[in-house]
Amino acid sequence: MAAITTRPRTTVAELLRACRADLTPSELLVAQALLADYPAAGLQTVAGLASTAGVSAPTVVRLVAKLGFPGFATLQQRLRAELSARSAGPVELYPEPGPDGAVTPLLRRCQRTIGRAVTQSLRELDPVELDRAVALIADRDREVVLTGGRVSSTHAEYLARYLSLLRPGVRYLQPDRAVRDAALLDVGRRSTLVVFDYRRYDDEVVEFGREGVRRGGKVVLFTDRYLSPLASSATVLLTTVVEGPRPFLTLTPALAVVESIVLGVVEASGPRLRRRLESFDRLTAREPR
Repeated sequence: MAAITTRPRTTVAELLRACRADLTPSELLVAQALLADYPAAGLQTVAGLASTAGVSAPTVVRLVAKLGFPGFATLQQRLRAELSARSAGPVELYPEPGPDGAVTPLLRRCQRTIGRAVTQSLRELDPVELDRAVALIADRDREVVLTGGRVSSTHAEYLARYLSLLRPGVRYLQPDRAVRDAALLDVGRRSTLVVFDYRRYDDEVVEFGREGVRRGGKVVLFTDRYLSPLASSATVLLTTVVEGPRPFLTLTPALAVVESIVLGVVEASGPRLRRRLESFDRLTAREPR
């Protein structure tokens, strides 16, 4: 197999996922060890990572070469940069003024950065992962529980509102620990948890997802390319670009994926969805009493 060329702004996690089918069983163990504690697992020594994965040190070196890095030190340099990017907040991202003080008009800046982020996210989204997400969410034999972080919970609520119209058994959980803990009492092997978690990642959201998995549920995780710590427990991983107009991240690409999911559920639901929507139309057309 030819080494994968590392593109600018491509994360190690993305490279691992792209070459997953071409890895040997031993190399796959290293990839799994990296993703299970990403990116910190890659910041230990070669011997340490090999021990964590249960393989030999040369196996780690071979995987690094397949990813397109000239050596383990270069891989670690990339991971350290990612770690810094993951923890960056509005202050660190605040834009510096241009050398001549000129500012590009707001609409043009948004068109360039947000439009590029949406296009890139949809182009690079794994269609197999999207199909798996639709299958889990459209399955009426499974309940769907949705939640997210302080900001991304708005996406969870938006998706929940659509899904409640399309199928029964949908619950949206506010970003509140007590609410999530109570909901976990009913989570089991017929539960699909749809979780939104973007950097900086929310520890309570991550723990909710992990506990849901421990109780038998499956997680559909919406996150960025640097991966929420919940990624190692997720059944389906839907990543999007979040780099937008500074100083904040953009979740517009995530909304585009949400609406793709909605369309997929509509198409997977068949004739009974039409009957459900007709019933909804009759209800909303009633004259007020």
